Amino acid sequence: MKKTLSPNTIIHQDSLKFELIEFCKKNQLLTYGSKIELEKRITAFLNGQIEKDKSIPSLKCKRRIIKKVI
Repeated sequence: MKKTLSPNTIIHQDSLKFELIEFCKKNQLLTYGSKIELEKRITAFLNGQIEKDKSIPSLKCKRRIIKKVI
């Protein structure tokens, strides 16, 4: 995947799904859906049509505390 932020260069048929998911994670976009859905979401984001999803917590906030059950 190329590093420029142009929709035409970043989204192409050679992109792997995990690369698209990584881009979504870095830009706080939803990461579920098919490859085509991810491509549409990223293209819309780069065109300014959708904003970042603020409900997605950062990775630092995903720590879970497991309590022992006695």
